[in-house]
Amino acid sequence: MLRWLSIIAGIALSLWVLFIAIRFYHVENRIQRWWMAWHPDSAWNQPRWRDHSLWLPGYRFDIEGREIPGIEDNLSGLDFDHGRGELIGVINRPGEVVILDTEGKLLRRHRLVGASDVEALAWLGDDRIALLQEGRRSIAVATLPRRDGEAILINPASVYALAPGERDNNGPEGMAYDSATDTLYVTKEHSPVALYAIRGLRNGGDLTTTDLTGWLKQMPFATDFSSIEFDRRHRHLLLLSDESQMLVEIGPRGEPVSWRSLDASSMGRLPAPQPEGVTLDDQGTIYVVSEPNLFYRLRRSN
Repeated sequence: MLRWLSIIAGIALSLWVLFIAIRFYHVENRIQRWWMAWHPDSAWNQPRWRDHSLWLPGYRFDIEGREIPGIEDNLSGLDFDHGRGELIGVINRPGEVVILDTEGKLLRRHRLVGASDVEALAWLGDDRIALLQEGRRSIAVATLPRRDGEAILINPASVYALAPGERDNNGPEGMAYDSATDTLYVTKEHSPVALYAIRGLRNGGDLTTTDLTGWLKQMPFATDFSSIEFDRRHRHLLLLSDESQMLVEIGPRGEPVSWRSLDASSMGRLPAPQPEGVTLDDQGTIYVVSEPNLFYRLRRSN
């Protein structure tokens, strides 16, 4: 009897260790990348990019895994309001937009009315934001209120379809905006991954789409893309991979630039459980949020 109890306890302990390894350390992805030799090749992190890019190897955490008081739900997309100097986040269920300061403190919150399954948002300028509805395959443009608690009402006339007729939970997940060219960059997270450039939002929704998925073929080491950000200074794209626990920077034509692991911090903390949003401020500081309510900040140290 004692022997069987020991066996059962050993199995339970093994399962618990396996759960921790997968849930927090994404060990299954590490094994896959090692087994298939999936790793950044010599084209990445070239010294010639050091002064002409974000240069992700030079970033270090100064806030890691800080819980955001007042938020208990799934904090998903993230962007930076360059007009107010604040962070804008979105909670997909129930639909809500939240405003944070750069320390991760909750400042204001706004209920979303008329939106569904919002996974990402992008600041368009002049208090306007775009909301990416994954299940509905659409982009909704709305005005960001200034008063705490004021709801954001979605006007059906300001909703633009991306792929009508598809209503599953395996759609677009990340979004970033380049105001200089009126371009929205949209990522599909997985199965398969995809990247699109959508232009014409300012022209009343007469959108044109360019498929940039070919750019992602140089990144087989990143198994998904949960968020994207546009670097206005260098005109580069910053991509976040949840499963691979990585940040990846690519150039204006998709060329490899730099990458950084999220779980290689000097603080010795657990990696982000489910990183879903990334953004940049005017100084190049990187902010990441992980479901359900964790906040990370990285600053370049060299």
